[in-house]
Formats: sequence, C-alpha cells, structure tokens
Amino acid sequence: MLHVEHQCEIIAKEADVLFVPGRGRFRKMYDFIRLSMIASRNNPAAHKYLRSSASIVYEKRRHLRMFLYIIHPFSMFRHFWDFLMIFMMTSVLILVPYQATFEMIRKSKAWIASKNFLLVFCCADIVVNFMTGYFDKEEHGVILEQQKVAHHYIKSSTFIFDFLGSFPTDLFFVTTWYQYTVIRKTLSLICIFRVFSLGLYIDRIAFAYDIPLALYEFCKILFWLMMALHWQSCLHWLIPIAATSMYLPQRPKNDSWLHAGNLWEAPRNQQYLNSLMRAVTTFLRGGMLRTNPRHVGDIYLIITLQLIGIVSPWFLITRVMQFFKGANSSRLRYQGTVAQLKQYMRHRQLPYPTQRRIIEYYEFRFQHRFFRETEIIHTLSSHMRNEISMHSCRKLVENVTFFNNLPLSLLSRIVSLLRSEIFLTNDVIVRANQPGDCMYFIGTGTVAIYTNSGKEVCHLEDGAHFGEVALVMPNEMRVASVIAVEVCELYRLNRADFARTIHPYPMLWESIKKIAIERHEKTIILNAQ
Repeated sequence: MLHVEHQCEIIAKEADVLFVPGRGRFRKMYDFIRLSMIASRNNPAAHKYLRSSASIVYEKRRHLRMFLYIIHPFSMFRHFWDFLMIFMMTSVLILVPYQATFEMIRKSKAWIASKNFLLVFCCADIVVNFMTGYFDKEEHGVILEQQKVAHHYIKSSTFIFDFLGSFPTDLFFVTTWYQYTVIRKTLSLICIFRVFSLGLYIDRIAFAYDIPLALYEFCKILFWLMMALHWQSCLHWLIPIAATSMYLPQRPKNDSWLHAGNLWEAPRNQQYLNSLMRAVTTFLRGGMLRTNPRHVGDIYLIITLQLIGIVSPWFLITRVMQFFKGANSSRLRYQGTVAQLKQYMRHRQLPYPTQRRIIEYYEFRFQHRFFRETEIIHTLSSHMRNEISMHSCRKLVENVTFFNNLPLSLLSRIVSLLRSEIFLTNDVIVRANQPGDCMYFIGTGTVAIYTNSGKEVCHLEDGAHFGEVALVMPNEMRVASVIAVEVCELYRLNRADFARTIHPYPMLWESIKKIAIERHEKTIILNAQ
C-alpha cells in the first residue's frame, strides 16, 4: 500500500477539555490535577483498550461530564500511582520483616517511622482503588460509577488482602501493650497480604509496556523467589526468639541455632547473612549448615519450609506449562509468529521503516494474541456468524443516512458483506480522480480528507463513513483523497456485493441513489469553492 507523510493542515480543534481563561494559580493547579485523573493518550494502556484517539477523547468528556471525582483507570495519575505503589509495597515486604526481626532489640525511631510511612501509603492505595474505575472485559467498556467501582473492588478484587496488609498494627500497642515487643513485631508481618495487589500491579505494568511473556515470567519468578528467601531468613531468626518469650525479646535457649558462631552478639549484617544461608539450604533441601535443628519451633519451621521447597519446583513446572496451554497460548503463538516475521524481514533486507510498519500492523491486527480467525469463523453456524457481524458493525451501517429505513433482514445481509481492512499511519486509502468501487466505514481510528487540489478539509473518526457515492454511481471518479492519520480499522463494502443484495428492492435502490447523488453534488460544490 502506497503511503505519504501526513502533515495536518487543519487548524487544531479546541482542546479536548476547555478551561476558562484568566485562571489563578490555585485554579490552574486544580485543573492540572483534574486533567491527570482523566484518560490520557500518554498512558500506554489507553490505546490497548480504547484503541483510537476518538475513543480516548470520548472517555475524557464522559468522565468530566458525569464522574468528576472518579480516577480513570487509563489516566496518568493511575499510571504513575501503580509505579509508586510497586516501589512502596516492595519496600514494605522487604523492610517490615527485617525490622520486625533483626531490629527488634534496637528500638530505632527511624525504622518505626519508615515502616509507618510506608503503611500510610498502603492505606492511601485502598482509598485510591475505591476512587478508580475499571475496565469491564464483558461489557468492553470503562466503568466509572462509584457504586459499581466500590462493589467490584470489594467483591472481585483485592480489598480484603489490602486491608489486612495495610493495617498499622502498632496502633494496638500505643499505650498499655507497648512493652509486648515480640507480639507487636510478629503481628506486623501481616503485611504479607500485600503480595496479591503487588502482583496485580506488576502484571498491569508489564502488559502496558508489552514486556515479552517469557522474559516477564522469568523475572517474576526470580523476584518472588528472592522475596521468599528474604522472608524465610527473617523467620529463621524470629521463631527462636518468639518461642522463648512473646513479650520482651530474650536470649534464646542454648539449643537454638542462633548460638552457633555467637550470632546473638554478632553485627546485624552477619546475623542476616547466616539466616539467609540457612534459608537457602533449607529451601533447596541441601542439608543444614553447622548445626541441626534441635529446638521444637526451629524443627517445625524447617519442616514447613522444606515442604514448601518440595512443592515449589512443581509450581515452577506448572508456570512453564502455561506457556503452551491455557490463556497464554495465543500470546506465545503471536510472539512466535512475530519472531518468524522479523527473521523473514531481515532475510529480505527490508528497510527499518518498512519493518516497523509491518510490526505495527501485526500489533494492531492481533492485539498481541495470534488466532486463526478464518478457521474459527468457519466452524460457527451462519446464524452465529451473522450475530457476530451485527454486534461488530451494525452501528456503523446504521449511521449511514440512506441505510436508515432498510428492513432489519436486509441490513443484516449488508453487514455480513463488510470486510475488515487495516491501514497504517499515512496509508492512502482513497485517491482523488480514481474510479471507486466501494465505500468504507471507520471502526476505529482517524482519517484525513483532502480535496482534488490537495487541501485538507476535515478529519473523520470512529463511526464515520466515506465513499458511499461509489455504491450507486459506477462511472464516477473519487472527488477526494483519504489518508490514515493513525492506525485505522475500516470495514469495506464493495459495490458489486451491495448491488446484488439491494437488487430485489428497486424502490429502495432508487431512494438510495437519489440521496447519494444529492450528497455527491454538494461535495462537488464544496470542492469548487
């Protein structure tokens, strides 16, 4: 497909969101915060779910008109908040167990302040989640109603785990129970429940940035393995202390492994390294270093961790099998197809811009999931195929003026004739002064309309159509050129198919032809001006 570099000549439309001029400093700050909470083109997930600039603009206006105090899931605020909370929750899961065990005796105010500072952010995350909409895959739309958002977060998301993992347990020990140090430190470990939302946020960011699945799975397994070993190291040190006293920390009994090498009086870094060494050997079932477990609490911990170590390889094997089965199979097949495509393009020594455009086509066409649509469609009954077509394209056809009065059965047949075509940015869809044999409906994307003289006159977006004159005037040349401004999915209706379908309805044919001719004459007049 020939393409040109589209240089937009149309004066920029008014901004998606208008503000009153002459605003003060605080009003500008408020408007900036409000803009950061609506859908944004800069959020990489926005185009993956909404797919076109027009859809993003529609979301902005719908949001500000009806849901002013809700955070859009594809806003820049939510995007940066996810990054921030990944850092904060990772810090919580690292610092809190370390402070609860190796800093138990030393009552450092800096450690206590750091822990509660992180937990405040975790509590704030719960509030933000209650105020953030979500994308409903069944309705294929963004839900922003406050009641539905709260119900979804409580019933179908991580609210219970977030609440438990963010609870500031030190509040119980502010006054009378503050001297119960071991109990207080042990209870702070309920922050472990935050792993569920941390995993959810990491998955969301990985999907937004198209991180290769194999690389992502490897990094995720490595991350959780290191986190598990860190927690095991802390538990190896905490259990002997908790078994000795649940109030003030006391020196463990002589049968504890902590006495090997005089670790009780050793520096904290040496204590942690020895605990980590013990955790690794226990988890990998590689034998015990220096001492065997003799204390009852230590024995139970060793048994539990070794059972986890036995189960973990099977879990890893299961994760690997998901590369070949289940929900990830289409994504892996897509990545394999793209890898073959890249090898083919290198073999053909295609220029880099061409390679980039081909990859862009595949990304838009398959949405990072490869499937054989033709085979799937052909296995369905004609009724089901027609139902799918009506769901996808009926609204597009109904927007055409001369299709408004068609019977539903005839409209259904016309919809079944539509063929999807994808055009990349700067592709020439229609050339002026060339014969036309079809019309187009814009499923997603934006196109620019040029006159014969090459002047850009307007943009058409989702739901619009062009070229309808070609359906009823076979000898007429195109009066305008059409170029894709962004990646577009269009639906093509050929004149021959349309003529065969409408032929049994001569009255409708004449009515459609009359409307098309009137529109054509108006277009010619506009071009002459």
